[in-house]
Amino acid sequence: MALLFTFACGRCGKKYSVYYPKTFIASVYGTMTPAQAEREDADEAAAGAIDAARRRAEAAGNAWVDVSQQSQVTCVCGKNLNLNLADHPRVPQRKAAAGARQTGLIAFPEMPKKSHAKQPAGPGDSRPVAPPEGGSPRSGG
Repeated sequence: MALLFTFACGRCGKKYSVYYPKTFIASVYGTMTPAQAEREDADEAAAGAIDAARRRAEAAGNAWVDVSQQSQVTCVCGKNLNLNLADHPRVPQRKAAAGARQTGLIAFPEMPKKSHAKQPAGPGDSRPVAPPEGGSPRSGG
């Protein structure tokens, strides 16, 4: 299966589908021998996996980049894109979630609003209560 990542430009949002051949990965990261990498790339090309990935990327409106042919990409907006996998985090980071997150606070669920309907006077009520027989008026509470 072809190693393909989709990157969005941080400035304008244009999407790039970037194909990383196994020979490139093996030369940079040493994850396999060059002979193994060449054999896997040849198998993928013969099976049509690379062409199919390119068609899907272009059908989705993404720009196609083959890192073995083009290692530097400048977006249409002028931003230089970093295609080096070693510089990208292994776990996707969401800027929106990081901006809304407050550290040091524990988020508790909101309690339902209490109803303000009229209820009979009780011991915690601040409405005046009728005085007892022969007593002076007081407030309840």
